[in-house]
Amino acid sequence: MNKVAILRCVWRQGQGSVVVGVLTPNISEKDSTPDSFYFNTLPFAEDVREFQFPSFSSFPASWQPNEQQQEAADNLVKMLDLAPSAKQEALLPDFTPNPILERFYRHLELKSKHPDAVVPPLDETLKTITEADPDLFSEKKNVIDAFSKSFELKENPRLKKSSKLLLREKPSGSDEELSYQDATNVLAVKPVKVEKIGDSSPVQDFEAMMSHRDSPDWVSKAIQDMKNKINSLIENFYDGDNHGKALECLLALRKGCILEQEPKQFNDFLRHLFNVSQEKKLRNFYESLIPRGLTLISKSEAIDSEVTDDEARNFLVKKGAEN
Repeated sequence: MNKVAILRCVWRQGQGSVVVGVLTPNISEKDSTPDSFYFNTLPFAEDVREFQFPSFSSFPASWQPNEQQQEAADNLVKMLDLAPSAKQEALLPDFTPNPILERFYRHLELKSKHPDAVVPPLDETLKTITEADPDLFSEKKNVIDAFSKSFELKENPRLKKSSKLLLREKPSGSDEELSYQDATNVLAVKPVKVEKIGDSSPVQDFEAMMSHRDSPDWVSKAIQDMKNKINSLIENFYDGDNHGKALECLLALRKGCILEQEPKQFNDFLRHLFNVSQEKKLRNFYESLIPRGLTLISKSEAIDSEVTDDEARNFLVKKGAEN
């Protein structure tokens, strides 16, 4: 049957969230099993996200894995094959239930028959699905150890707890208990979506715009806005505050163009700035770039760059001589 049903789905009366879905027929091959439908939710246009992730090859050479690290990572991934040769495939989709739903409905059935029943221990079948295979890990211990030794492990800093956790953990009546007004204020704070680069914190605004992933246009807009901001600061470069701020913005722009594989955008802009500095005789501008290593983005930093390492190193020296 090559037909499906498109439907509007409201899970329960009075619920605000409505979804559009598709019903695909599932014709049973057994007389004892009735025919059924598979239901899948369809996305609205607003649900579509175009995520742009930079390639690992665009990162600086110091961030790239060496041959030993690459080999250790490859071996670790190969070890996790669910269908190795000469062995039966593990976790076949047709015979592997969703462990969360399976656990929930088993407990629901138990409570319907015995309301006072406690939560039973995890079933052996579900343990097989959710827990690591001890035989596999024992057999491949050398692969895991090689991977661990190839990388330096660092502790991930603990994130700030959410306001909900904060409120739940404060004991009632304690000196540290938040008042209702305080709690309301904490919960009411929402992140503001940055849509342009301002004067007070241009670097932070630029990074916030670059992090938007709901449209591919944000990266281009952020880069162009930062160029405009730097040009504006260069116009008044003799102002002491503008001096430092222009260099900070240029550093942020360079880093962002490396991460987003846009080396040409930065390199062309830096050449433009040097032309402007020549016209305005801003000798201290290019002199301030040298100690910061603010030069062209080379091919070793971004694979799409047409600038060699030697050209990048010699750029500041050459431009300084011309001035």
